[in-house]
Amino acid sequence: MRYTITFLEREYRWLTQHLFDGSNREKAAYALCRIAASGEENRLLVRKIIPVTAEDTLDSSEVHMKIRSISFIRAMKEANDSKQLFVFIHSHPRGFLRHSEKDDAEESELFRTAYLRIRTQGLHGSVVLSSPDHPVGRVWMENGTHAEMDLVRVIGDRFKFHFSSAGSEPVPEFFDRQVRAFGEDVQRLLQRLHVAVVGAGGTGSAVIEQLIRLGVGKLTIIDGERLEKSNVNRVYGSGTDDEGMEKIEIARRSAARIGLSTRMEIVNSPISYRFSASRLKTADFIFGCTDDQLGRSILSNMAIYYGIPVLDMGVRIDSQEGVIRSIEGRVTTLLPEKPCLYCWGKITPKGVLRDSLAQTDPQQLQELIRQGYADELETPAPAVIPFTSAIASFAVMELLNRLTGFMEGDEPEQEVWFRFDWSVIKRRNHEPDERCRCGNSYFILRGDADPFLDLTWRNESNEKKKV
Repeated sequence: MRYTITFLEREYRWLTQHLFDGSNREKAAYALCRIAASGEENRLLVRKIIPVTAEDTLDSSEVHMKIRSISFIRAMKEANDSKQLFVFIHSHPRGFLRHSEKDDAEESELFRTAYLRIRTQGLHGSVVLSSPDHPVGRVWMENGTHAEMDLVRVIGDRFKFHFSSAGSEPVPEFFDRQVRAFGEDVQRLLQRLHVAVVGAGGTGSAVIEQLIRLGVGKLTIIDGERLEKSNVNRVYGSGTDDEGMEKIEIARRSAARIGLSTRMEIVNSPISYRFSASRLKTADFIFGCTDDQLGRSILSNMAIYYGIPVLDMGVRIDSQEGVIRSIEGRVTTLLPEKPCLYCWGKITPKGVLRDSLAQTDPQQLQELIRQGYADELETPAPAVIPFTSAIASFAVMELLNRLTGFMEGDEPEQEVWFRFDWSVIKRRNHEPDERCRCGNSYFILRGDADPFLDLTWRNESNEKKKV
């Protein structure tokens, strides 16, 4: 079992400013969290940080700190009342990198109290920071034992990953030219990341090909469709003899042919199944390469509920009688506290309803279309490989930028829009609608909910799923 914790960048910045205020004394705070639990990982999602104030600090120095019990009792009560989990955070200003023996003894008592006072099911934990760039965490079990957190994530305009153990494995020579660009540390980071790709068609297959060749450690690919003749012009790894083959199997075959070290998990069912969508919970990033509005609405919720960045992309060619009128493409980065695809106008309730019923109840859909309550089904859109590949490439570049900051500007815009026929690229931001889930603090980093993502899911009982 792997244990991790995720902070939003804004909250983490405020936390480190509080802990390292120039006083050279230990300082502390509490975090209230929700959980994302699976058979592979328990991920704490930080929703609120409560500072330990000077009034609640009995004594402190660069090597110790004594806190009034009422301080942590209040925080535990709030955690219990709001059905959240408790994390104790403090600094080591002298630079001691990990929890000390004194921390072991004091936290043992602290978390015994936490399990008595907080009835929320899940784990509690602690994080110690020797500097703003060196957090180390662990979780405490109800039996008094503890286990190291493998990773502390900080998600925002930049994506920061602080692993408990420094990567020192050798970098294969296949990546020599990349290492010359970004350095060995970035290559080792890529080798430890888990990236999900939803959709293995025109943009998805291009993203998959590039992530494998970049050396990403693990790929989860979700797609329930088979290759059609009209897909061969843009699906990487496919051939004219592959008609009827599952797209995910084409992706698996391509990975085997390339022969690098990427581990593959393939899910052969649509993202509209709870089983498929729940496989995304352990990903570090998600590439949205589906062209239906239902799938995009689910990915928007994954970014809001779990704090997993989603790079959603699309290409639209307006052509009449073989004459191009416009070619547009976009890469939209979805993050907690940022506008979702509803707010951007990329999806609508009517469009999501249409795509949902198209998969589950086509007869009812036709009746709703007749009554004007659902959008008409869309005809197959034009698709040409240079444009799908260009958008896929820029989405992968956007990931690299948010990991390394190689593009100019401290705050990347949320969307990059292309008008290929005009040779125009624009970067733009948008504000979330406070009436939408993405603008409501109740849903941000809500984590596991019942039902999953607070959505109604289609019946899976008679469906075949392959992993």
